[in-house]
Amino acid sequence: MSRRPLLLVPVLIAGLALPITPALAGEDEGSGSGTLEQVRNCVNHTRAKVRVSGDEVDAVVFFVDGRRVKAVDEPTVNDTFVMSMRCRRLTPGAHRGRAVVTDTEGDNSTLRFTIARTVQASPRFTG
Repeated sequence: MSRRPLLLVPVLIAGLALPITPALAGEDEGSGSGTLEQVRNCVNHTRAKVRVSGDEVDAVVFFVDGRRVKAVDEPTVNDTFVMSMRCRRLTPGAHRGRAVVTDTEGDNSTLRFTIARTVQASPRFTG
């Protein structure tokens, strides 16, 4: 028996737990203007997507693993600020992200989220 499938079990468990864990995909204490609406992981999708909404949100800057991914200063039609990225840009595993929200008064707050990407297992045929 190969040890490779056993190595993927922790990554799969983490990937399944992240979308339903509000503590990992929630907002920091004291963030007043913006709320994290949705975090779509790379477990079942080809693109990761994060949505921030709020009444007094002026701009949002998204970071993944400490690198700036996107700055959004105009909301969509639904009054949300959206960051979408291809999953192949991420290595397998969990990636920490944050959305720095600037409100109309110029105050900043940080919302933290996690994006998980799993390794696609290739089928092994035995003869």
